[in-house]
Amino acid sequence: MEKTKLTTEVRSIRELNLYLLSGWVLILSYVKHLSDTQEPRFVLAWQGENEPVMPELLDEWE
Repeated sequence: MEKTKLTTEVRSIRELNLYLLSGWVLILSYVKHLSDTQEPRFVLAWQGENEPVMPELLDEWE
């Protein structure tokens, strides 16, 4: 955690995998409960020496 320079949160396994492939580290996962649904959340940390690599994500409709 001491090496963490930036954090982000993603909502899908697809996004999670893109971040992990870009060098991010998974530091927390949890489920957000809304009414009668559950949505996964993943918190990632950038711990590299260089600038963070932000993967290109398509919106939900693409």
